[in-house]
Amino acid sequence: MQIQEVDKQHYLKLSRKVSVVLMVCFAVTAMLSGQFMVVMWGNPEGGNFYLNLSGVIIGVLISGALFSFYKNDPRLTDLLYVFRLKRMLARTTNRMHKLKKGAEADDNDAQRILRFYYEGLMQVYYLESNEYGHSELVKERDVFIEGLSEPLKEEALIDLQPEFIEAVAKRYAD
Repeated sequence: MQIQEVDKQHYLKLSRKVSVVLMVCFAVTAMLSGQFMVVMWGNPEGGNFYLNLSGVIIGVLISGALFSFYKNDPRLTDLLYVFRLKRMLARTTNRMHKLKKGAEADDNDAQRILRFYYEGLMQVYYLESNEYGHSELVKERDVFIEGLSEPLKEEALIDLQPEFIEAVAKRYAD
């Protein structure tokens, strides 16, 4: 994965639109399927919790199917890029203590991963208008960048893959 340019306004508008569509789809399908099951198999005196719960599960499944059907839609490219970036950042965060140990030991691979992490996280904070997190992250990133060698500072960001993160983190397993 590589860092890509994303238009903030377009991303926010798209994110809101997709969220509303998924919420409406979920609410309508959950309520309709739950009510349908209560009418068909429900107890008229009440106690239809499991039928209503089944309606919620059906709503989740239909909403998930709807989203997976459109996941390759070119209109959702920015949204899916940020989703994948967040997953990559989460994978890095889960191995952060090992990667920081590697960076402190001057492991260039660990430093490259952390540089990608800081740049990717800054982009996510910017796109989601997280000003407080962004300002705190800038300080942390600047301290990290100061410790890098000049060639690593000037080097282009790597094309980060999950396997690479795992391999570098394994070097510093406790």
